[in-house]
Amino acid sequence: MLIVDTIFVDEAISRARFCCDLQACKGACCTLEGGRGAPVEDAEIPLLMAAMPAAMAYLRPESLAELQRVGPLDGVAGNFATTCIEHRECVFVYFDEQKVARCAFERAHREGLTSWAKPLSCHLFPIRVHALNQQVIRYEQIDECRAARMHGEMENVPLVEFLKEPLVRKFGDGWYARLHSETSTVDGSQ
Repeated sequence: MLIVDTIFVDEAISRARFCCDLQACKGACCTLEGGRGAPVEDAEIPLLMAAMPAAMAYLRPESLAELQRVGPLDGVAGNFATTCIEHRECVFVYFDEQKVARCAFERAHREGLTSWAKPLSCHLFPIRVHALNQQVIRYEQIDECRAARMHGEMENVPLVEFLKEPLVRKFGDGWYARLHSETSTVDGSQ
């Protein structure tokens, strides 16, 4: 375990190579079986609610029906997640022409309709942030991301560089610079 400031960092993050390959995985991280969607921080809820009208323009009828039936979130304060359809895909998923699962929030953001891109947990994936007594970030390796790991190895893209934008979004530029320095030293690429 590395410690960057007061945050514990899984050492696997320093060695991992990762670069999404959506044509291979088809956006599997947005459609995983399990019943709970993307974790949503309490502070993100007003942002999600404000961005929801723009995102709804891209949703399928079954997503719109589920939103009307149960709402956008599941859980309680400190433990919210996006609603899922039939314990699988996030209610905010739409599918493009190649049948790749895409985020309606991210599309609305790209098209300039909202300033909020998507839940931070989605932006950070495959890194997960846990906060009990201390914040801990860990690398979650799932079978569905095998192509991303292979692509990252082929292109030599360190996970911390692939996820620079969301890591800065969560922890700030200074913290990211310290993380990058620490992981480069552990990885041996410095």
